[in-house]
Amino acid sequence: MKKIIATLLVCSVIGFTANAQEQKTDASMPKMTKEQHEAMKHQRDAELNEAMTAAGLTDAQKVDTKEALEVANKAKNELRKDATLTDEQKKEKKKVIDEEQKIKLIKIMGDDKFKKFKEAQKKDRDMKEKPTQPKAEN
Repeated sequence: MKKIIATLLVCSVIGFTANAQEQKTDASMPKMTKEQHEAMKHQRDAELNEAMTAAGLTDAQKVDTKEALEVANKAKNELRKDATLTDEQKKEKKKVIDEEQKIKLIKIMGDDKFKKFKEAQKKDRDMKEKPTQPKAEN
């Protein structure tokens, strides 16, 4: 009888500990409001449009590019949610999705415009990552 009680006590402690750790991780990740999510989506759309314009895409190419990017993003989201795969398997499948996306975009844009498109995206990322330097006061 003492062994059963001791076993139940140990299981309870382990369960409470695991639950407490789970809650701590969820609390550490900030939740975005609907407005913040919408603002972020509009920002990404604006950046994408800017990169497509910088690459000199036609309206038809812009539509096809957006469709190709949406298909790849949906596949990546489904991949992230797939609990049956290991992190390594997910990484490999993501590489395949990215390569397929690159091939589609080159087919849509052509090599030159694709390079301009990627350069515009990289420039935008670099500008975001670069911390703003405060001006020195004299």
